[in-house]
Amino acid sequence: MNPKDIAPEIAAIAGRYSYKKPPDILVQIQEWIDKAWRFVTDLLSSLRIHVPGMSDTNVVGNIMQVLVLLVGAVCLFAIIFFAMKRMSQLNAQSQLAKKGQSAAHRMLDATGWKNEAAQLALKEDWREACRAIYMSSLRTLHESSVIEFAPTRTNYEYWYALAPRSETLARSFKSLANQVELIWFGNKLATSSDFEACSTQLSRVEEECHFIKENTAREIARAK
Repeated sequence: MNPKDIAPEIAAIAGRYSYKKPPDILVQIQEWIDKAWRFVTDLLSSLRIHVPGMSDTNVVGNIMQVLVLLVGAVCLFAIIFFAMKRMSQLNAQSQLAKKGQSAAHRMLDATGWKNEAAQLALKEDWREACRAIYMSSLRTLHESSVIEFAPTRTNYEYWYALAPRSETLARSFKSLANQVELIWFGNKLATSSDFEACSTQLSRVEEECHFIKENTAREIARAK
């Protein structure tokens, strides 16, 4: 049996077919993709990496290796950056305590440092006044038998030791220390607002230390 010739029917259907041109933006995107792929192909070829086609798993593996190396390098850089930044912060905290102690020729107590801060504020020496407030907080912690004063102890060490005893005290001290560090070691110019903020945090430190001291005294009396 001879097969039927359907060529006339196909020709009739093809004659009625209306081809719709794709949007210009899609054509442009396709051209950009082709150019980008040609660029990658040329780059890999220059590196002696054979690229027969997208379906070649070797090509995908090579590209993934390059991406993994790049991501690893970025992560390593980030770790080193943050580690160096943290070490710088700890060193700044230690220097702040050391400088504060070296300036205490008169071995001022908490009240003495607070009075010193007030005198410096009258002279509008806000930077030194804020540091005096900070030193008063350290002496308050010492005199309240909360934490013994140590010039080499960093603010992080103070905060770490305070946290188990009183979260409120730890937060107030950390806020004060961070404010003073920003003024003392950063580019921030100290103002009266900074002094007021530091004074507020000092008041909270004093209140919490007084509360802890009273509780300790009551526990000792109860034990007797």
